[in-house]
Amino acid sequence: MTAETLDQLFAEAFADFKAAVAKVDADSFTEPDPETGERWDLAHLLGHVSEMLEYWLVEVLRVLAHGPDEPFGRLKRSPERLLRIDRSSQLTVAQLRQEIDLRAGATIDLCRILTPVQLAQRGDHPKFGSMTVEAIISEFGVEHLREHAAQVQSLS
Repeated sequence: MTAETLDQLFAEAFADFKAAVAKVDADSFTEPDPETGERWDLAHLLGHVSEMLEYWLVEVLRVLAHGPDEPFGRLKRSPERLLRIDRSSQLTVAQLRQEIDLRAGATIDLCRILTPVQLAQRGDHPKFGSMTVEAIISEFGVEHLREHAAQVQSLS
């Protein structure tokens, strides 16, 4: 995959997410997460998306800066993840949407400038093992946004 293709995939996933958010009632809740049982209202969901976009952008930059097999990432039940979600969800929906726009834009900009060598750089995730920068952005950016777009669409 090229950097141009990756930035297009990310931009499309982000556009789908934004479109889903625009149609949802702020008082809705997600279905329980099968793994953790967590149920989120719109503010918590947006808080997670905001913090996850920032988190994974920084993790990609860390892998790029520190070379092959740099440890990166976290797990769903990582205390830091839950704390960041709670902290982010204390912002207003408007503030969260602004943060999400900025962080998604920064990720798209990064995708546009990555070289093939940088896309192939590897880091070591605690659950998934060795992953390229391309795979990190695809899995934790593109696919994650798609999952949350579907989750927003299912709010009840």
